[in-house]
Amino acid sequence: MKPTFRCATRKAIDELAVELNLPNDPTMQDWSYEVSNPNDIDKYISHYNLTTNDDNKFVLMEMILQAIVYQSEEQQLLICWEKVKPILTDDFKIHEYTVHYWKDLAHNNFENCKTLSPLLRQLWKTKTSDDGII
Repeated sequence: MKPTFRCATRKAIDELAVELNLPNDPTMQDWSYEVSNPNDIDKYISHYNLTTNDDNKFVLMEMILQAIVYQSEEQQLLICWEKVKPILTDDFKIHEYTVHYWKDLAHNNFENCKTLSPLLRQLWKTKTSDDGII
């Protein structure tokens, strides 16, 4: 089952750009992926834990996942995954579309997704099965 489409809102991008002191130009097509920095993943996770706005959480998770795949070592990627997995599990409804999108990226030759995508597929399977979606 394919989840309902969801994307970043301009308001969430504008707020996060200010809050995290990130560049923000309206011509940036995929803002959350363009500004994501693998060295700032802990900063993104901390900020995620402070926000209560679902749209901001959605954008932050896109940034977090991008920062995970940018990790230079697979071991570091897995360490980051262990920090993020509980967030995705707890807030699955917010990130359902993002998980669905990212879980198949390994098939599109995104080199670093070959490690992350299987983890997301397993999370997808577990959560959709637990929630009775399958």
